[in-house]
Amino acid sequence: MTSYMPFQDCSAKLSSKVAPLQIMADYYIRTPDREESRGPFDATQLLTLAEAGQITENTLHYDENKEEWIPIALNKQLKAEVFPDREKLSLKVHQKTDDAPEAETNARVEQGGIKVTDMLAAAERDSEGTRHLKKKEQSFQKAAALSTSSIGIMMMLSAVTLLAPHLSVINEAISGAAASTIFNYPFIIVGLFDFIMAAFLFLAVTEIYPLLRGRAMLTLGFGIYVGWALGDPMILLASAMAGFGIFYATIAQSYSTMLVAITLGIGGNAALAYLAIVGHFAGFFDSMYFELIPTG
Repeated sequence: MTSYMPFQDCSAKLSSKVAPLQIMADYYIRTPDREESRGPFDATQLLTLAEAGQITENTLHYDENKEEWIPIALNKQLKAEVFPDREKLSLKVHQKTDDAPEAETNARVEQGGIKVTDMLAAAERDSEGTRHLKKKEQSFQKAAALSTSSIGIMMMLSAVTLLAPHLSVINEAISGAAASTIFNYPFIIVGLFDFIMAAFLFLAVTEIYPLLRGRAMLTLGFGIYVGWALGDPMILLASAMAGFGIFYATIAQSYSTMLVAITLGIGGNAALAYLAIVGHFAGFFDSMYFELIPTG
């Protein structure tokens, strides 16, 4: 004969295993077949979802260090906290019979002062006191959706800024079958780098974000130097906007911050690209030449 655990005892055990919800949460999660994420959750809340069967070891979580989505099973520390090697708690509720009215069955579920639905709602950040966290998550998702394509546009404009003043050099190198000579011009190399980074970003490759932050600082520092050397405040302002825009677009966690970063980044890089196309940098880039590869 199968014996059922009284729900009051079960509820007490469940309460002892579920720690109070923390204000600060660490993990965003999603299933492998969906782009929409949930969270943020801390390890205790993920344990609650795991015991309720809401997530598995194959559920993806966002690793901030690697800047990518990986299964919980590949994070040994998180796996040990969410899926410990012990017997999982299971809730057994008396089956409803024809003689037991629905109200009586619901009363059994609510014994012990805790509702399973309320507990899951809190874990899903859908309770009255945690809706602001859900709004923060939605803001993060909107920012993430804009980041790669927007930074890709910034890097493409940056490539135009550096390559446009060297079009005659590039055409001469290609027509003369001496393409290697373009490596004598450092800004052509940087421009090609920006072009490649833009291509990666349009393919939604976020692993290059650390490289882009360093590139943004180069734009900021050298651009300000160029503006100072030429005595041109427009170049100073545009370079500052371009550098800050690229940098903050790679770290923005909210939709509003991302919009500011996009405005600065695209605006600054577009201004520099325009100046390069109309010949504003004429004479300056020509002086940046190193004969690394003989031209003769």
